[in-house]
Formats: sequence, structure tokens, C-alpha cells
Amino acid sequence: MDLNLLKRRGPDEWHISPHGNMRVPAVIYASEALIRDMDEKVYEQVTNVATLPGIVRASYAMPDAHWGYGFPIGGVAAFDPDLGGVVSAGGVGFDISCGVRALRTGLTVEDLQPVKEQLAEALFHRIPAGVGSTGKVRLDRHEMDAMLTGGASWAVGKGYGTHEDLEFIEEHGRMSGA
Repeated sequence: MDLNLLKRRGPDEWHISPHGNMRVPAVIYASEALIRDMDEKVYEQVTNVATLPGIVRASYAMPDAHWGYGFPIGGVAAFDPDLGGVVSAGGVGFDISCGVRALRTGLTVEDLQPVKEQLAEALFHRIPAGVGSTGKVRLDRHEMDAMLTGGASWAVGKGYGTHEDLEFIEEHGRMSGA
């Protein structure tokens, strides 16, 4: 990617000021080496996401960003329904059922503001992240095959979800041939 398209705001933070139809800025988090290797389509897509109705604060791209289906893989954006916000199929990862979900609660910013640090800490400790993370689930080869072929139904059968959850997951959480 051409560094002249971006304004550096920190060692790994790059900004694209709103221009054209952009409603908010675009922000890419990546080292200079990663930015140089990123496809120009990431720039195009992260700025296109910034034009969507109801987008809040900014359109973001994480260090692993690469071009996707209108929304960059590794892209992050929040949309306010009260501002005409959208649900972007490309932003939810429709092509490979990658597990990204939309969640709507009755909570407001005011509800969360006083507990945001505790909430972030609780999420950090409850959600495994990364290769070799310290999750509690250990699978042998047979169990791994069962999980991979069973998908979300396997997880529900093990008590990690409810049958109702399956109703809200693309193809009920199992894609034959995947």
C-alpha cells in the first residue's frame, strides 16, 4: 500500500481523513512493514466502509487486514440503528461462517460507561484468543474430527450453547463440505 495515502498517528496507527462520501475517518492498525505489504484494495475497502449509513466513530482495519467482499477481512465497524445503521453481510463474514455475530442489547453507553474496564477484563478472561491460548477445552484427534464435522451442533451437545442458538447461525452452524 502507498504510505502517501495515509497519515501516521503512532508507531502502528495510520489514519485516512474523511474525503469524498466518507462519513468518518478510516484507521488501520499495522506496522509500517505490514502496511507496505497490504493490498491497495484494503485502502479502498476500509474507506468504502466509512461511507456506510449509521457508521460510528471510524472504519477500522486490523493488522491482518486483506481485501474481502466489500468489507475488508480484518475490518471492524459499528453502526447505530438510530442513525440509519446497516448490517453488512460482508462485515459479518458470510462466506465461510467465520463466527462473527451481531448482538443487540437494551444496554446504553450510559449503562456501560461505569463498568467498561471490568467488562473488558471479564471478556478478556472468558474468551480464548490466539494460537495456543489457554482455553479449557482439550480435544483428541477423534473429538477434533467430531467437532469439525458437527460444527455448532457439536458445541451445543457439549453444553456450550443452546438449540435456540443454532436458529441464529448461518446454516445452523454446520456447512456440509466445509
